[in-house]
Amino acid sequence: MKRSAFALLLGLGFLAQPVLALTDMSQVQAAVRKNVSEYAGQRCNTPPRGSGIILGQYTGTTDNPILSMGGDNTTVSFFRCFTSMQECQGWLYTLRSKYTDGNSVLISCKKR
Repeated sequence: MKRSAFALLLGLGFLAQPVLALTDMSQVQAAVRKNVSEYAGQRCNTPPRGSGIILGQYTGTTDNPILSMGGDNTTVSFFRCFTSMQECQGWLYTLRSKYTDGNSVLISCKKR
């Protein structure tokens, strides 16, 4: 009796695990704005520390527009300043959706 009850609870736990994982992912994805343009923010030089400006940096790869036979990639780099961390994280989400993260990637939002 104890073994069958244990087996039943163990089976229910395995069945409930994917449902719990999906609810956690939806909460994380809801925290990131997904409607941010890749041209959001402002072009800027590195702001001084203590300024409160959010600095967004992204480096990735995309197909080379000149030699687009599928085997040649070119590096893309973006450097933008934002007023809110949510906008910067949404911008990074957009860029990571559009471009491929390269081998040596620089993907960050930092408050200066």
